[in-house]
Amino acid sequence: MKKLALYISILFSYLSFGQISQHNNFPTMRPSHILDEKLNNISFALSFRVLESDYNGPLVRLRRDSDNAESDFGWSDNDIVDVIAIDNWRGAANVYVVTWYDQSGLGRNAIQNTNAFQPQFITDPLLPYFVGDGVNDRLDINTSIQTLTNAGVNGSVLTVIYSTRKSQFTFGTREPGNNPNRWSAHVNWSDNTIYFDSGWCCDGVRSTSNTNDEWQQLSFIRANVVQTIRKNGSIIRTGNYTNGPCTATNGFGLLYSNGNNSQFATNRFTEFIMYSMETTLTDTQEIEENQTNFWNL
Repeated sequence: MKKLALYISILFSYLSFGQISQHNNFPTMRPSHILDEKLNNISFALSFRVLESDYNGPLVRLRRDSDNAESDFGWSDNDIVDVIAIDNWRGAANVYVVTWYDQSGLGRNAIQNTNAFQPQFITDPLLPYFVGDGVNDRLDINTSIQTLTNAGVNGSVLTVIYSTRKSQFTFGTREPGNNPNRWSAHVNWSDNTIYFDSGWCCDGVRSTSNTNDEWQQLSFIRANVVQTIRKNGSIIRTGNYTNGPCTATNGFGLLYSNGNNSQFATNRFTEFIMYSMETTLTDTQEIEENQTNFWNL
């Protein structure tokens, strides 16, 4: 009888543990994300996945063209924006980006309130993105480039982007007109070359050849003097940028260069992280590797 009672006790304990194990036994522990402990000097953090564990807002606000209704969307269990919820909401309609939400905590969202200028959002379940029409689509971050960079001297961009060959500004800012004062990039220009101007155009170290019509992890880093372009974790161009810092004061654009309404891009965007300073080599490599592995580039 005592043995039977012991067996029953053990069985009850096992079943109880099995039930408890379905829940979080360590509720104070959180899953890690790439920008945890990496928010120092952040300018903004935009992505179609969650980047920081404390972030609890939506990832994107979309508009459907069937009735112009708008809705915010968060992420699924895989950390990627909930494309199933988006597809269910949109039905047969096309959807367009109204707001790409900043996950840095600074509220520097990329916004487009004019319907005709909103880039189309594509619900690819593995790599969701928006794409520019190359005519007038763009998003704007309404914060001065002087704040987003270290007074136009330093700055780092780490992005997941689809390169396309066109006479286009992929991101950045410049003074109105054909002004050389800019902090911007072409990915790729019509000669199939990346150009990165982190100050007055045009320095000899600004460019490098690049392939097109493919997804790439690209980093653009400006130290005090040295400027570097990295691709998929490797340096593809580096050297001293001698033309001086950007002194423009306007905001930052995606799919064009804020300050001049021309040369709009046909690029696709999935992730765009910017810092106001040069990122350390350790942080740069960690973010690049994470972007490449997470998005299976």
